Amino acid sequence: MKTSAFLAVGFLALFGLTESCTNQTTAPCGQPQQVTADSECYTGNGLRLTASQYGDAPLSFTWDIYALKDTSRIMGFTSKDEKIKMIEGSTFVVHDSLVSKYQRLIVNVAANCGGQLKYSNYYAFVKKTSTSSNCTTWVNQNQ
Repeated sequence: MKTSAFLAVGFLALFGLTESCTNQTTAPCGQPQQVTADSECYTGNGLRLTASQYGDAPLSFTWDIYALKDTSRIMGFTSKDEKIKMIEGSTFVVHDSLVSKYQRLIVNVAANCGGQLKYSNYYAFVKKTSTSSNCTTWVNQNQ
């Protein structure tokens, strides 16, 4: 009787451990679902971009940034514009020399999921200056 009770308790403990392991809700590594720019007033120390909602921690991130002088949606990449491609973490700081010189940034980031790059959508950020506080921020162009 003691043996069967001991086996039953052991089975229930093993079942509980197995159940708790299978109920973990970590998402597999995937493409970043969101890219944001630092919302603070721009102070001249570069612009911090952050990729988020990508599931399990990727090995690294490949950032493609196009710095454009034109803020309209009509003109594409021209010879006056710059392209940056860097491998970094989930945040990347665009150097001040680009942020102060250009008016629009087009950003695409890829999560390195075990050697496979999974790309985000493209995001456009433009400078916006408040008339009341003289604070310049970078905002998503689609907002």
